[in-house]
Amino acid sequence: MNTTFNKHGLTLAMMAALSAPALADTPTPATETQQQPNVLFIFVDDIGYADMGFQNQSQDIVTPHMDKIAAEGAIFSAGYVTASVCGPSRAGLLTGRYQQRYGYHDNTAPFIKEPGIVQGLDLNAKTIGNYFSDAGYVTGFIGKSHDGDAKEYWPHNRGWDEFYGFNNGAADYFVSGFNTMNAEERTFSSIHRNDELVEDFDGYLTDIFGDEAVNFIERHKDKPFFLYVPFNASHGPMQAKKEDLEKFSYIDDELRRKMIAMTYNMDLNIGKMVDKLEEHDLMENTMIIFMSDNGGRPDDNGSVNTPLNGRKGTYWEGGIRVPTTITWRGTIPAEQVIDTPMISLDILPTTLAMAGIEQQEEWQLEGENLLPLLKGEVTDIDERFLYWKTINASAIRDNDWKLFIPNTLVKRPKPQLYKISEDISESNDIAHKHPEQVARLLAELERWDADNQEPKWGWNRQLFPHANGWRGRN
Repeated sequence: MNTTFNKHGLTLAMMAALSAPALADTPTPATETQQQPNVLFIFVDDIGYADMGFQNQSQDIVTPHMDKIAAEGAIFSAGYVTASVCGPSRAGLLTGRYQQRYGYHDNTAPFIKEPGIVQGLDLNAKTIGNYFSDAGYVTGFIGKSHDGDAKEYWPHNRGWDEFYGFNNGAADYFVSGFNTMNAEERTFSSIHRNDELVEDFDGYLTDIFGDEAVNFIERHKDKPFFLYVPFNASHGPMQAKKEDLEKFSYIDDELRRKMIAMTYNMDLNIGKMVDKLEEHDLMENTMIIFMSDNGGRPDDNGSVNTPLNGRKGTYWEGGIRVPTTITWRGTIPAEQVIDTPMISLDILPTTLAMAGIEQQEEWQLEGENLLPLLKGEVTDIDERFLYWKTINASAIRDNDWKLFIPNTLVKRPKPQLYKISEDISESNDIAHKHPEQVARLLAELERWDADNQEPKWGWNRQLFPHANGWRGRN
């Protein structure tokens, strides 16, 4: 439902203080008199549920630009992604379909199910880039790609007109001399512009991605564009700029200080993008979306998932429930907090509707168009189930209930049941009190899973017996 306050701590008092005055397969072509609206989609890495100021959970986080953007639109208190780690989460987001439909259950891994399997997002699957490019949009991808090593899987071969970034789970943030190193010296990934290796340059990678995004907006301001900016902040390696670390020198915990400094720098770069949109009077013609690819992992990058249980890599809420906000000045009313559960699969149908692109049944998209909810035309959407599954765990939720099976590899896995609409912290397992809900949700999870492909790769040699040439990390 659409509310003006949220019992989980997401309040509008903070938002109001930050908000500016009210600003208020046949695609539909753009016209000369009214350009189709743009999309700026910011997808960040390993940011915990509490790690943005607009969540109103952590007192130490400083993200003024995203807080202002969120205050001008809608915050989803129950925003989910389709996986608790990078690769499959991105695959679900980019295709608008559960990645398990393609056998993509986990990050690329050392072992494969059978010889000949190439790890990556099914090449027959269309991406957001394909859908919008086909509709006449200029499509840009700036940042982290993690859905297949071979070049045919890279963004510029998957519907994106322009790709600038790296193809791996992580990259160094300080890049001076980076691309001229020998492969043995390089810690993580090289930077490419489409197929071309970017020559040596100086800079901090988050700043470089921010500048590239600003440049993209400047070059394509007169055309409808879909700009996807998957920052690698605040994923490890934990490397922050000296001046940003000094700003937060009062934070004693070194890991947390680095995380906050890296996130602050990312926020500054988001501010540069918004400034460029403002400069060209594009804010009222641009939808801005912000999500994290999964929850935080506190012991790895100093993130905080309060008040959620669990972390990245689990199907507790802390692994899959993420900061989420959508803004479209003048079209989406400001200062909203929406409690209706949404999932990253909804981004594609929502942006297609925004652009006036008719969704085709054969696309088999599995998300919902959220525009009527965002615009206040409805107070809720039809109740539905959300699903999660990997080789050793699964979960399902509807508006009120969540069933979590933490270990599906044992003979008799023990489901856990939570009234998630009232117990956001998953503190009270009530499976023994509501066996009828357990049975109902298990039956629905099995029905959904019947249309999935088996996992094609993984980390357990017994389950995936064939070795595979593998590189990278989560």
